[in-house]
Amino acid sequence: MKGEKEICDVVDISKSIFGTSFTVEWLLDSLRQNDKVYQNLHGDRAVKDVTAYDVSGGKGFVSQVLRCTVTFVDSTNSAKDVYHTILKIPGMECLNEAKEKCDFDFDNYEKATNKDKYTFMTEIHKFECDFYKNLTTIIDVPCPKIFKTREWILKKQEGVIHMEDLTLRGKTLSFFENINLTQVKCVIRHLAHMHKNILSIDPEIWHGKYVKTQEALADYVLIPIMNKLRKFYMNRDFAIYSTKQAHLDLGMKSVIVHGDMHSGNIMWAINEEGDIQNEVAAFVDWQIMHEGSPMSDLARFLTHCCDGVVRRQSEVFAIEYYFECLTKEFGSKEKVPFTEEQLKKAYNYCFLTQAFYSIGVTELMFTANEDKISSESLKSAFYDFAVLKTLHLFEDADKLLQGEMKDVFEKYGV
Repeated sequence: MKGEKEICDVVDISKSIFGTSFTVEWLLDSLRQNDKVYQNLHGDRAVKDVTAYDVSGGKGFVSQVLRCTVTFVDSTNSAKDVYHTILKIPGMECLNEAKEKCDFDFDNYEKATNKDKYTFMTEIHKFECDFYKNLTTIIDVPCPKIFKTREWILKKQEGVIHMEDLTLRGKTLSFFENINLTQVKCVIRHLAHMHKNILSIDPEIWHGKYVKTQEALADYVLIPIMNKLRKFYMNRDFAIYSTKQAHLDLGMKSVIVHGDMHSGNIMWAINEEGDIQNEVAAFVDWQIMHEGSPMSDLARFLTHCCDGVVRRQSEVFAIEYYFECLTKEFGSKEKVPFTEEQLKKAYNYCFLTQAFYSIGVTELMFTANEDKISSESLKSAFYDFAVLKTLHLFEDADKLLQGEMKDVFEKYGV
């Protein structure tokens, strides 16, 4: 375009990024056209090199996450005079790596649904791309800045999500680390805000468009890891009912659900020293987002991110606090479309399902990170922490099934 300054990059722009079909030229074009921070800081600087390495080890389940570093011709000796950005590339290699690290039957999805797992993975990539394009501004919760997406077409075209490097302003906790009550309240406030926003818009925008992934976790995780437990725990009908129908039978409207709100998908803000704070920097990995129960994300968050002590402390106030936050969002209690009693019952259904996932999640997380822990005593402590967390979940699930949800157990457990 006339008047634009020509940028004389010395890097080989045809070079592949980490062996993918994406080139340096593709990445630089995306940065220069879509990333406002890059435009302001480095828009007219010539690029000397672009390097990338895989940062997904143990974290990315169906995607490879590449941290790309852009170095400039006039870069100083300072390690900070570079630019970092992220490419998230879905692929079967990630799934195959996960299969090798644990004993899960990842082919169970095909058996349960008669749907090819490759098709499923392209669908969840598309769901995540659609979410960032159509819903992030509506739900208005912290999410990554997305610069460009590309559809994944099997055997024809690699898919990608090009996004900001969140490690510069946030960190995740591992499955083996605990959260605190202040962080619990922070997440509840965001969930209430998200639910109010989605319930306040024309349902034609989203209702019925995000239902295919409602059964994803049940098919990939629940059945294969529960084959040694009682019939109730491996009952797919219950898993699907609790995910898709239970809240509707309670007279509650559906909301948009993240679907996988565990520690690795919540980035917490950091201070200047890099220490984790109590505010959320971003919720990431929305590939199995769907419409479902307002209590789904809260149940997964509390069961997967808290040990038994913090979870039980949180459950004392969580429903009431969520209802209080939702009331503030809507402006009055009369406008809130749920009652506290409905929310409590919906939470119990979601809690039961998430509690049963815990055994499989513990195994998956431990085997995926085992080789990264050099200290045997620390490795043992992590494992004990996860097992005790699971034990407390099953104790509370059993209490529910023998008490106020005994009818549910009798329906699905016999």
